[in-house]
Amino acid sequence: MVVNTIHWFRKGLRLHDNPALRDSIRGADSLRCIYILDPWFAGSSNVGINRWRFLLQCLEDLDASLRKLHSRLFVIRGQPTDVFPRLFKEWQITRLSYENDSEPFGKERDAAIQKLASEAGVEVMVRISHTLYDLDRKKTVDAETTPWRHRT
Repeated sequence: MVVNTIHWFRKGLRLHDNPALRDSIRGADSLRCIYILDPWFAGSSNVGINRWRFLLQCLEDLDASLRKLHSRLFVIRGQPTDVFPRLFKEWQITRLSYENDSEPFGKERDAAIQKLASEAGVEVMVRISHTLYDLDRKKTVDAETTPWRHRT
């Protein structure tokens, strides 16, 4: 079976020290790297010119690094839930990888993406990349081993 993989860059806009990217390469026949520019982010009043400039510089640097490896970064504008079904079909994708997002908005978005991937027969690989450890697991371990934190 041919393994066509998309790696979805989100917060970890780097090639080095990126477990999600590293694992997505293993066994892949093809790999396409994407960044989705969500219209919500583009229209948010919380995003100033300096943040935009920094993001664009990071994306340009990431693309330059990928081009040195004879690849490239596809920057796609749209809602992830609208973008992925089209990409799964057009690129005949069988695997999707990305880093875990521990924020509530990210968890909700990722659940929707995982559902779409499952419906399309796409395997999803999620790795911890931008935190030192799995925050959800730490909450569980803390609750079991340090009960004094929960006393009122």
